[in-house]
Amino acid sequence: MNFIRTQDRRIITGLVLVLVLGFALKVQAEEVQHQKYVDGFLQWIIHHSDEKTGLPLSHVGDDRFKNRISTYDASVVVLAFIAAGRLDPAKRIVDFYLETPAIWRLGGVIESINARPPSPGEDWSVRTGANLWFGMAAFHLYKKTNEVRYLNLSKKIAGLALGLQNREKGNDNFGGISIGPPGEPDIPTDQRFGYDPGKPSFKDVYPTEGNLDAYALFQMLFLETRDKCYEDAGKAVLTWLKLNAYNKTSHHFNRGFEDQAIATDVQSWGVSALGADTLEIFEAGAAEKIMGFVEENCVSEVPYQKPDGQRISITGADFIDRNQAKTLNREPMVSPEWTFQLINAYLRLRNDFDKRGEQEKARSSEKRRKELLESMLDMAIPVEVGLSYPYASEGDAVIGHEYFTPKPGNLSVIGVAYGILALKEYDPLNSESLFKKQ
Repeated sequence: MNFIRTQDRRIITGLVLVLVLGFALKVQAEEVQHQKYVDGFLQWIIHHSDEKTGLPLSHVGDDRFKNRISTYDASVVVLAFIAAGRLDPAKRIVDFYLETPAIWRLGGVIESINARPPSPGEDWSVRTGANLWFGMAAFHLYKKTNEVRYLNLSKKIAGLALGLQNREKGNDNFGGISIGPPGEPDIPTDQRFGYDPGKPSFKDVYPTEGNLDAYALFQMLFLETRDKCYEDAGKAVLTWLKLNAYNKTSHHFNRGFEDQAIATDVQSWGVSALGADTLEIFEAGAAEKIMGFVEENCVSEVPYQKPDGQRISITGADFIDRNQAKTLNREPMVSPEWTFQLINAYLRLRNDFDKRGEQEKARSSEKRRKELLESMLDMAIPVEVGLSYPYASEGDAVIGHEYFTPKPGNLSVIGVAYGILALKEYDPLNSESLFKKQ
């Protein structure tokens, strides 16, 4: 009898070892495959960066954006380089902004620049969103290099946001941060939407996106410096987000103050920046409810034809919800950038649930993260050098947030950069992840 039990134990042990080994080999194969995509994406970014400055070109294949670099795009590329362990090209980009006074005005960096002389400016407006992403990129670079100039740069950008924070107690927007500073007083079109003097000034508009970005940067700086000004500012932003941005009726973030339009990116960023625990302050189970809203209203399976003629189906996030797409008389489309943001939001949830010991929820988040990731990898386009993405599954299509996608055939750096972040499981909005070892 003892012999049989010993044999049984040996069989069970052998089966367990086979399963463990099989799982390990599967994980290893997945890592190798993912690294091939990361390498392809990096090759494409570097090949389509300006040789003189190292700045990544935002949109390749659409002459309307020739040689143009968005500050937000450049910031996310810096983060992608950091995630991939490529610090030299990351530093080169940030150093360009540090060492080029002409692209700074009103306390921040302009929205986009042109890599070719004579003038570096392309869009001279200054917005908190792009600047705060630049500040986060600088902070992440500081954490990797320990070079204080990058910490000082992130503080400078945070200073822009602090100066725009509403401090008027009793005001509906108390604690909130406006979309940008006031313009030059002698230029009526400056710092207004569409450079139209009849449209609102940036200083009077409070967006959810910029406030989530600000909260993330304030948290990073507080955890690093323990300066109470960042802690207080973050708490005030959190109050604004709870009172003005979160929609308890439909369980999602509105686009901004008195702006109930749905932007998919702010849902993902809300989960990534705040995490499941902080979102409990807004509503019990808010993180899961937000993701449920996005899945139900903003994620679709759409047909997509690759440049080589191959037809596939892809599942991913649109820029808006399906109802709004209908009002714009268009079918749902998929944005690689905004889908990768959603993928990283699932990463945040997986880790948060794992820390709570809620393993079933952690497994469910990881399963969905992998499903969306595999769909986006199917969408990747092999090109002359490396791999890339179009800005969206449809070219020259109305997005729903005052813009159109670039023309068909474009390849855009932002989706490629976010692809690297998702593959490396690097969420730049999660301040806690930067301080795990401390």
